[in-house]
Amino acid sequence: MTTALLAAVLVVLIAARSGRRLLPDSRRPTPRQVARRSRVAIADYPRLLDAISRQVRSGSSLSSAAIDEIDRSSAIGAVADRLAAGDSLSVALTAVHPEEADLALTVQALAATAHLGGPVAATLDEAAAVLRERAAARAERRAHGAQARISARVLTVVPLGFAAWSAVFSQRTRDVYLSTAAGAICAACGVGLNLVGWRWMRRTVGRE
Repeated sequence: MTTALLAAVLVVLIAARSGRRLLPDSRRPTPRQVARRSRVAIADYPRLLDAISRQVRSGSSLSSAAIDEIDRSSAIGAVADRLAAGDSLSVALTAVHPEEADLALTVQALAATAHLGGPVAATLDEAAAVLRERAAARAERRAHGAQARISARVLTVVPLGFAAWSAVFSQRTRDVYLSTAAGAICAACGVGLNLVGWRWMRRTVGRE
């Protein structure tokens, strides 16, 4: 009986550990990743483009609107500093080296309006609309990913929990697990396949 209880406890501990480690985002991020996520979360590039567009429609130049609306502490803040120093917008934008897609699109939209002119406000509005569509798509992927991770956790933990429950409360199950070679092999194969399935589901739901 003591051996069966120890085996059941071991199975439960394995299940709990698998559940805790199931989420791919549970890995500890590097300091650079933390800083980058914080910066991206604070930056609101669609709102920035909308604000610049409104100023352009009210009669301001593109450069002066950018100086007024760009936050100097943001990832694109160097542009405002260089504009205030007398650089053109095209030159000022070269100070930004975007590492993520939203910032790259914002810089591209501003560069296009600076180089090509034309309907500046309309171009900025379209770029802001694209950024909002991207944000909505990311939010939808996160929601679906959360549902998939919950399902993966259930599919990982429930079989191990059921095996532990059976081992504790069924003498026949304990006899099969502990007294026969076939039972031990089946139990080991079941745990192994469950862990393989956990890793496969983890890799699948971790993709965006």
